[in-house]
Amino acid sequence: MRRDTWPDPALWIWRRLTSVKWAIGLILAAALFSAVGVVIPQVPPQLADIPEQVEEHIELQRPTWGWFTDVLAEFPWFYETNGGVFNLYKQPYWYAVVAMVALAISVCTVSRAPPIWRTVRKPPKRVNAAYFDRARHRASAMLDAGVEAETAQAQVVGRLRAARYRVEEVDSGDGEVMLFADRFGWAQLATFVTHLALLLLLGATLVTKFGGEEYQFWVAEGESHILFPPGDDRAQVQIIVDDAVARFADDGQALDFRSLVRVAEAGSEVGGGEVTVNGPVHAAGYRVHQAAYWEHGAELRVFDHSSGQLLYAETHFLDEQIVGPRIRVERGGAAVSEEVISLEHAVADEMVDPESEDQRLSGYTLIPLDQQRSLAVVMVPSTDGFEFWYRVMPTPADAFGLTFDELGVGQAAPLAPRVEITTEDEPYFEGVLSLDQLQGEAMLAALPLGDGEVLLVGFRDADSADGFFYYSPEREEDRGLLAEGATVDLTDGFSLTYHGAEPDSSQQGSLEVGETRAIGSIELTWLGAESVFYEVAADIPGASGEALIALERFGQARTAETFDALGGESVRLAVGATNDSSAGGQVGRPSRMILGLGGEAGRIELDEGQEIVQSGMRYQFAGPREFTGLNVRRDPGGTAFWVGIGLGIVGMSMTFFAPRRRVWARVTADRVQLAGQAGHGVDLTSELERLVAGETESQGRRWRFRRRGLFGGDYAQGEDGRRDDD
Repeated sequence: MRRDTWPDPALWIWRRLTSVKWAIGLILAAALFSAVGVVIPQVPPQLADIPEQVEEHIELQRPTWGWFTDVLAEFPWFYETNGGVFNLYKQPYWYAVVAMVALAISVCTVSRAPPIWRTVRKPPKRVNAAYFDRARHRASAMLDAGVEAETAQAQVVGRLRAARYRVEEVDSGDGEVMLFADRFGWAQLATFVTHLALLLLLGATLVTKFGGEEYQFWVAEGESHILFPPGDDRAQVQIIVDDAVARFADDGQALDFRSLVRVAEAGSEVGGGEVTVNGPVHAAGYRVHQAAYWEHGAELRVFDHSSGQLLYAETHFLDEQIVGPRIRVERGGAAVSEEVISLEHAVADEMVDPESEDQRLSGYTLIPLDQQRSLAVVMVPSTDGFEFWYRVMPTPADAFGLTFDELGVGQAAPLAPRVEITTEDEPYFEGVLSLDQLQGEAMLAALPLGDGEVLLVGFRDADSADGFFYYSPEREEDRGLLAEGATVDLTDGFSLTYHGAEPDSSQQGSLEVGETRAIGSIELTWLGAESVFYEVAADIPGASGEALIALERFGQARTAETFDALGGESVRLAVGATNDSSAGGQVGRPSRMILGLGGEAGRIELDEGQEIVQSGMRYQFAGPREFTGLNVRRDPGGTAFWVGIGLGIVGMSMTFFAPRRRVWARVTADRVQLAGQAGHGVDLTSELERLVAGETESQGRRWRFRRRGLFGGDYAQGEDGRRDDD
């Protein structure tokens, strides 16, 4: 259809799509959306279609964007956005902008194709004489009397061809010759190459978006993962992880992680190798990338003890974490327990980290000692790690909301009396009596004297340890005050001596790492702060409901040329050997699994490789295992994408480094005139001047030239093309 027969709306749309201003506006809109998508954290692609995950992502951004979060999440407020700007690349307006850019490129290419093709195949070779006087790029020179027109013509043709122009004679007669010269005539086709590159990039992106596949998942070493759900009509693809390894610096920063994988299709192995973040394995039409690494996994096996049948075998991904003190409790020289204590409560007057208002920096927990007392253990961050504090205190009615002062953090140990009791000149007791019994507002200590009798001692003023008194509930005569160093005889042959007040570290204080302190009948040792990773799992045989699975590690990693993975493997990395710490290495003690089964089964502790029989089940901790996070992709637009990038480079190179030049020449009996056209960035005027003569000299805004040798004689030419006598 001719354009004048089109309906007006179609013509209006066509003109908009071929408008340079419209194209610039579309490109700016696409650039703006892309910039917003970079500045504002986007929902991970694998979670973009899950509303719950989108909402969780938005809530994580709320501390950064404040009240503006809801505005961004609901933009443009006309429909249910499923994340708004936080899920930008799933929004209809983004696809509309991309589609409009693609349509504008296509229409512009179609519109410009005929005239560009004509100028390449059949450029205008004739111009009128006036063009040589008004062309933007022009130069001319007068011929001396001794130079013939044919000689000048031959020199012009030779000089143009030497400059790589294709020259042909267009017309001759009436004492003049018209020439046409063309250089890089094919360069104007670069616009089609560039437009095709853009269309390929857009098309490849859309094909990958709607026709590609991407899977992200965790796989434990020694296990496998299938890509398709059961019943899919495609040949099943299986990713098998033989090993997962990593290197860590001494401060725990991950330096490198990679995995050894195999890929099977329809039960047959089709590829494999070492995968990294930027070094995928290609097999079965997919690319397998390493995306993440997680060292905290544990393999649990459960057998029926009577038959030996394997009932349960699974490697658990332990993604929950507690950080707490590892303490050892001994009684009478025998170890009662050794474990990492979970800090259940936050200290009430903790200074909140302004960058993370919900971050708990210090914590405490209460361990019951009897019906009235509890042992409070507190861990407080310090400049060089953590501090560990403890306090024996009356069990509070509410365990929540205790302050540093109530927990005794930073306070000196309370004072307690040192006493000595003898009977018939034989020592009965000597030591510090902890004031651990509350009567009214007074803190007392009870000292058994035999036959069910006790002697209560304390201070009238506990804050200053002033006024030591003793008190027998059964006999009034065994009551009174006693000065420091004094002795009193009690009934039944006992003698009491008060030696003064001393700090009672058995009731309150702090411990260094490895230090032991006697607290009542137990000995408490702090072994340092540690992380314990755990998971709450269901369907474990013998468990009463859900079970707790936790993993404890001991010792330090060692530095080695080869990485010793946490399962005991020794894998040499593909890169050069370094002196960085591994993530586990050889340790002085094997890892331990804590299995909380609940009910009568209670708690089981299993060292690596150990088995324990409980309630007819045999539980086995096979050992710690690493997990590798894999990203598996099938990208149908990948080839077109790279072809588009290549074509874009070719098109831009043609445009910037080989712009087209067209030159028309007119040779008469007394004059040579050149005029031409060229793309942006080409100083064609200077090039024509060099073709006419030799050196150039600039004087302000007016160009003047002195030349000798090409056509003979001295001459000067102004920018208006007229000859001036020197």
